[in-house]
Amino acid sequence: MATNLVYRNSDSKNRVQALAATYQSGVPVISLDGKPAVTVTASGDATKSEVISGVGTLSGIPNGGVGLTGKEVTLAFDGTWEFPVSGFDTTTNVGDLTQGQAINFKTSNGKLTTAAIAAGIVAFGTVDFPPDYDKTRGMAPVKIGG
Repeated sequence: MATNLVYRNSDSKNRVQALAATYQSGVPVISLDGKPAVTVTASGDATKSEVISGVGTLSGIPNGGVGLTGKEVTLAFDGTWEFPVSGFDTTTNVGDLTQGQAINFKTSNGKLTTAAIAAGIVAFGTVDFPPDYDKTRGMAPVKIGG
């Protein structure tokens, strides 16, 4: 399950969709019908690795959402979620972001960006800082569809 939720999403709006790629939970995506969303669960075929101290790395551990198969993933279409600004397509410092600033999605690489909407860049959400938000962690809270 995604652990990057800041403000609750509406569970009744969550939907399962079979996307074209395998995703882990908490990832920004664009749904099959072109809406901004966040993966609540990992895809049915997702796996992870665990480092075992003194032993090594155990890879291929299934961690997909229960009951999901293949590329199926549970999507949330609202709420505010945190994303590391280091993963943005544009160079961004959290301190440079402003409340309500547009955050968009670059379709060619699946990354969030502060670049304006243009060919290959679609609307995703807006910056949604809670009061007294700790901006030193390098995370940006984004209200989906905001």
